[in-house]
Amino acid sequence: MSDDALHFLFGIHNHQPVGNFESVVDDAILRAYHPFLETVAAAGADLPLTVHCSGGLLTALKARARPTFDLLGRLAADGRVELLGGGFYEPILALLPDWDKVGQIQALAQFLKAHWGVSPRGMWLAERIWEPQLPRTLREAGVEFVLVDDSHFALAGLDPETLGGYYLTEEQGASVAVFPINQRLRYLVPFADPGESIRYLEGRRGAGAVTLVDDGEKFGVWPGTDRLVYGERWLMRFLEALRGPAWLRVSTFSRYLDTHPPAGRVYLPTCAYTEMGEWALPPAAAAELEAVRERLQALPDGERVTRLLRGGFFRNFLVKYPEIGDAYWKMLRLSRRVHEGLTARPRDPRLIAARDRLWQGQANDAYWHGVFGGCYLPHLRRAVKSALIGCERRLEGPGKPLGIECVRADVDGDGQVEVTVRTRTLGLTLRPARGGSLTELAWAGGEVDVADVLTRRREPYHRQVEERPRDSHSGEAKTIHAPPAVKEPGLTALLGCDRFRRAVLLDGLFPAAGGLDPLEPWDAARLAVGERPLEHEVKSSPREVAVLCSLLRPDGLPMALLKSVTIPADDPAITAGYRLRWEGEAPLDARWAVQCNLTLSAGEAPGRYFRVAGRPSLGSRGRLEAAHGLAMVDEWLGCELGLTTTRPAEVAWAPVETVSLSEAGFERIYQGSALLFVWPVRLEPGESWDVSLRLRVAEIAAGAAQSRESP
Repeated sequence: MSDDALHFLFGIHNHQPVGNFESVVDDAILRAYHPFLETVAAAGADLPLTVHCSGGLLTALKARARPTFDLLGRLAADGRVELLGGGFYEPILALLPDWDKVGQIQALAQFLKAHWGVSPRGMWLAERIWEPQLPRTLREAGVEFVLVDDSHFALAGLDPETLGGYYLTEEQGASVAVFPINQRLRYLVPFADPGESIRYLEGRRGAGAVTLVDDGEKFGVWPGTDRLVYGERWLMRFLEALRGPAWLRVSTFSRYLDTHPPAGRVYLPTCAYTEMGEWALPPAAAAELEAVRERLQALPDGERVTRLLRGGFFRNFLVKYPEIGDAYWKMLRLSRRVHEGLTARPRDPRLIAARDRLWQGQANDAYWHGVFGGCYLPHLRRAVKSALIGCERRLEGPGKPLGIECVRADVDGDGQVEVTVRTRTLGLTLRPARGGSLTELAWAGGEVDVADVLTRRREPYHRQVEERPRDSHSGEAKTIHAPPAVKEPGLTALLGCDRFRRAVLLDGLFPAAGGLDPLEPWDAARLAVGERPLEHEVKSSPREVAVLCSLLRPDGLPMALLKSVTIPADDPAITAGYRLRWEGEAPLDARWAVQCNLTLSAGEAPGRYFRVAGRPSLGSRGRLEAAHGLAMVDEWLGCELGLTTTRPAEVAWAPVETVSLSEAGFERIYQGSALLFVWPVRLEPGESWDVSLRLRVAEIAAGAAQSRESP
């Protein structure tokens, strides 16, 4: 072998989110995962590659795509494919307690060893989210090497075009090898002709080794790539091209690690790949970063300078989207309980089952949003939250007695006191500092949080929707950097932003006349309680918990509000009570309104409807006069949400829909339904008015004809 031989370390990373639709997973297997492995098998044993599959995907392959599972196993057992490890359910490792970091990594390693007799030496780092403390925990888990982007090295001051081989980094003396993934090749493969990649590699001779491991979905799932990669034989042509040059050696990471010294030492800053840093920023900052990048790139040495731009920090997604921040804090609380339980009883099957549900609830896909749907996809958020609710149920055990638990504390690190209540059937989080609203209403029976409605927010890419007419996919292969398609007309009308975070029990005082939009009525309010801090006290007994919130003379308005939320121990229900006392000099002629943002599994699908005449879908708009209640039904979940009131009300509803970006383009997504209850209020000075609104969750028989896959 000549001294200037270049080693090419090539592979793919395959993953499907926890909770993804089976049809989507099956499609990816059919169009990408299986044909890729078939092509590799046909290419010959002299082209060893690297493959990472997350544990959740491997479990699905074993259950529903055994030929693909067995083919991967044969290639691994024969030494033709090196398997990478990682967190079993593809978590962002930096977010996890250390015991879960180690546990998830070792769980995937044990799976690979048990099925195929191979022990992974390296790992795939989900979304390449790197924090400097990771090496110590990775070594504890048995990891020898990890892959990150060359942009990580650029932020440490290294030139990506001079990187080669691997580098060593450490934390408290625990070292791991780090291979830099080449960004230029990420953009070339599989979109450019194979010869262009070979020419680029030739220019990197002398680097020792160049790494390319990227998403397996690029090889068949991304728009147009199935035709390009397999129909036009791009992958086979690429593999054949790798055989041509005498100076090029295709190898695996472990082989290179065993035969070559490190290129040097490096300390990498907290970072992710370039695009992730952009997505983590608030919209205004993201726009500023984009503008700065464009100005710098216009300079003669702009490309060199712009690589020092870093964007935001991944953990800021937990602030940018409080809905996923809530999941994170709940995950941390449950993780400690699971860890403490297993420390005392390591073989307890109930605790082991709880840990598995916890780990599913750590899956990364619903904890961020970028070019793919992420936290904007309700079924992914529901899967994470359902897993955490399921973990909680298993910790309590099937024989949990009737009873009620109440905690008054800052449960999410925001410096405000929340009230959490748990019964055998319900779990809720009430926020006195935010108007006494409910941001969690978890039904244990269905392991679903019916208050998990995503707030509509401005995203940087929304301006592209405003600027582009509807277009459709042309069928050509596209990278994530190509202009996105607008998949349907009318999306610009859905780009509104919410004044308050979506929640249950948002309330306010309105003029006596005038139309109110159930989706966003607050601009018309005389008083929007919204997210105002309320004084509160908690009264707890073995039978129930009552949270009493009060607001006196808000904005000088001569009115006192008492808002109570009562949760019984023995019924899956809550009752919100309101009492208004008017102290004005003249009579009050107004309306009181309460908005409840609720969600089940889908808006427009069979078996999801409002229980009123005609059974309109949950994705519909509607209005009832002088009604005493309304119910939302989901036969797929086997759940009915019934809302009843002590006074007749005008009841209106509307879908909460967002516009988000996925790999296929811009699309509308049903997040839930906004229900608005409105009552007339006429008071003389010194008079009071009261009303109660009760929400009850009932289990119903699932529709016999319903598919178990929600659209």
